[in-house]
Amino acid sequence: MNAPTTKNLKQFIKHHFENLDEAADVLDVSRRTVENYIYVNPCGILKHSAKFVQRKDVNPLDLFDAVAETMEQLNETKAKQ
Repeated sequence: MNAPTTKNLKQFIKHHFENLDEAADVLDVSRRTVENYIYVNPCGILKHSAKFVQRKDVNPLDLFDAVAETMEQLNETKAKQ
């Protein structure tokens, strides 16, 4: 039996929001900040975890898993460079 695949942060946000603009609005940040969370600093989004739980009924552990997956992907990309 295969373990379920973990979503990265981009997939997680896409699953819970229609677009990055909606995510930015809910998190009370700019779209550029959301993009920064996805592509550069995924840990930054963790300070908004309460907003995810309150407004999108998200399990915080799912958000943490998405952040960890994104960090792993970013580290693998950097290692290949």
